Amino acid sequence: MNPVLVLTHNNLTLTKRCVDAIRKQDIPTDLFIFDNGSTDGSPEWIDSLGVPGMLHPENKGVSYGWNLGLEFCFEDGAEQVLAIGNDTVIPPGFYRTLLESNKHFYIPFLTGVAVDNMEQALQTPIIEYLTPRPDFSAFVITRDAWDKIGRFDERMVHYCSDCDYHVRGHRLGVPMMKAAIPFYHERSSTLRLASPEDRLEIETQANKDRQMFHSIYGCLPGSKEYEAIFL
Repeated sequence: MNPVLVLTHNNLTLTKRCVDAIRKQDIPTDLFIFDNGSTDGSPEWIDSLGVPGMLHPENKGVSYGWNLGLEFCFEDGAEQVLAIGNDTVIPPGFYRTLLESNKHFYIPFLTGVAVDNMEQALQTPIIEYLTPRPDFSAFVITRDAWDKIGRFDERMVHYCSDCDYHVRGHRLGVPMMKAAIPFYHERSSTLRLASPEDRLEIETQANKDRQMFHSIYGCLPGSKEYEAIFL
């Protein structure tokens, strides 16, 4: 069982491209889609796929989608889940290579590395090379990591819950690493392609998310104080 959790919010063209890439993986996959209140026909298209999924009537955010999707997959018996957004394209050997890396090292939370073009994404990965800065755009989380770290903090709706999760995992002694296994990520697509109303809501909530992170840790992601947490 190789489940793949995909979070979506509008951008149906990107979702179709993402799902097509999942279907072209060189190992069998089980697709699960969590749609966060899309209004562009995505729910209808997702429903037509006949795969497990959740179609939420409003945008509850990334943290909420990760939590419900991962809970479903692990309760269904999964030992690990690959979680990606609909703005990513994973090359055919991506999932298999991440799993092979785990056979070498057993990292309970392991990610690929996002690149900016398809040509880079198709480059041969170097599975022996790991760095301690996980990329939450495409991550494999094991049941062990999920049990130890727990749910993503839904007080941070769209932003910063990934950094919070990294800090919590680090403090609990859970190895969380990034492998040199490339995938394509169309950065900021949700915000860039959003309607003016959606963009305002996302930006407003992002500021609240950053404030929440700061209230917990006394710093912001990317700052020297944040980096010092991992020293």
